[in-house]
Amino acid sequence: MIDGDIKFIRQLFDTSEGILRDIENYANENFVPIVKPEVARFLETVVKIKHPKNILEVGTAIGYSSIIMLKAYEKTRVLTIEKDIDRAEIAKRNFTEASLIDRVELVKGDAIEVLPCLNNKYDLIFIDASKGHYKEFFDESLRVLNDGGILICDNILYKGYVTNEIHVKHKRRTIVYRMRDFISYVLDRKDLVTTIIPIGDGLSISVKEEKND
Repeated sequence: MIDGDIKFIRQLFDTSEGILRDIENYANENFVPIVKPEVARFLETVVKIKHPKNILEVGTAIGYSSIIMLKAYEKTRVLTIEKDIDRAEIAKRNFTEASLIDRVELVKGDAIEVLPCLNNKYDLIFIDASKGHYKEFFDESLRVLNDGGILICDNILYKGYVTNEIHVKHKRRTIVYRMRDFISYVLDRKDLVTTIIPIGDGLSISVKEEKND
């Protein structure tokens, strides 16, 4: 989308209130990355359509996207992973303030270490964490994704650098190349149906094919 489109759409989605508005204000004031308004609405829409019983989130930050998804369907539960202890504590307070703490399992730790230990299955998985490890996150998440489940990855266009590396600083090029490889990897998988949506900082949406008995 061009800048004018993004600005117009974000103005339309600027309707949050209560705890969500408080989190947005905190994130803006403290430079904490949270999903963009159009991505938040997309997650809300997917949850309302899918009605997932269990959601896995890789990258809690301060709990914003978890709360979006929990509010979208009152019967869903979220397991969310965050390695930054300070942010995890803020997220816990936000879950409590939103009266959603009883539907959240917050795991403090590095997803690289936590994901291989998971055995439960999930209907929806949302990845929004360290860009340099997306393939590892993706493979481990896919292992615990139910057939017919949805796996969403945020920030796959990495501030636009993935499609235009002219102004990419040297220290960022490794991540850009890894994200390009990741996109190709996901699109080439025959056990998934994947599309790319250029909203926010870019989303990939993969559906795990159901196995025929």
